[in-house]
Amino acid sequence: MKLSESTSDATRMVHGHLSRIMYTLQRSPAVCYVLDSELRILYCNPAWNDFARLNGAPQLTTDAVIGLALFDAIPEGLRALYSEAFQQVLRAGRVWEQSYECSSPTVFRAFRMRIHLLKPQNWFIVTNPLLVERPHTKAAPSDTKTYVNADGFLTMCAHCRCSRRLDDPGQWDFVPDYLQLSPQSPVKVSHGLCPVCRAYFYRVN
Repeated sequence: MKLSESTSDATRMVHGHLSRIMYTLQRSPAVCYVLDSELRILYCNPAWNDFARLNGAPQLTTDAVIGLALFDAIPEGLRALYSEAFQQVLRAGRVWEQSYECSSPTVFRAFRMRIHLLKPQNWFIVTNPLLVERPHTKAAPSDTKTYVNADGFLTMCAHCRCSRRLDDPGQWDFVPDYLQLSPQSPVKVSHGLCPVCRAYFYRVN
């Protein structure tokens, strides 16, 4: 077999493999997306768009996010962990997994993030199957004196989205109103990690 024929066959195999993956992602109920080697968004599946619309963020559907850098949307406190996760997948070629919470003001949701390496492009497929979905069982009322400091900032956990109390910094409460602040709100959000998420999910210093 000539070299050109061998190369052509290999190219067809790669394209066929990619087509099968895209066919599967298109039909998956899990929120899925594909990143290039620079961690820019190449593709989002229909479940991504459905999730964005259902959660009041139609501006984050496919047409708006293609080409954006994933890490621009990750809170600073979590970037080191996710950067290492992608590097691990790239080095070892094994799937990396992490559970996380992404709740709405009324519904508790937990997902399982999986990062898969797509060769030979060194792209990444990220899948997020839903693990748990239920109404919130505990919620605290918003109270600026309890959660918002003198500069107008509250500290919200980047994982579970609970808000840190000023009178007891070791306690973090789920406050639904703070998940739907408008850009015009005088209350601003800074991100951190609550003690439980830091110890159990992320183990970062």
